[in-house]
Amino acid sequence: DGAIHSDGCFSWVGWVFRDYQDIILAIGNRRLVPQNDPPTIEALSIFYGMLCGKRLGYHILILESDAGVIFDAINNSSSCNATYGNIINDIGELKLGFEACFVRYISEEDNNLTYTIAFLAKNL
Repeated sequence: DGAIHSDGCFSWVGWVFRDYQDIILAIGNRRLVPQNDPPTIEALSIFYGMLCGKRLGYHILILESDAGVIFDAINNSSSCNATYGNIINDIGELKLGFEACFVRYISEEDNNLTYTIAFLAKNL
């Protein structure tokens, strides 16, 4: 998930890795300068989370996002012409490096843990 700093000068993205029993295995976050628009922040949070998962040696990922527009763009087979289209393309390429990689839409309420991590990180 992502968060925008209140003064508008930068953004934060955060991600959480959980196992099949919902036990947290790892968390991460990253500060982004310059600040991006909300859909781009959401796409970058998925991208950086995937990179982290790759470095941690995970072979199967289930990506969850409450950003419907990003969910649709990732699952669409055609090229994305939005400002974040290059990130969507990078996500598609990165997906190929996993044994399995699924993207699913979740509600904002269900995404609360990742949002909280991104929100807390932006206040550091």
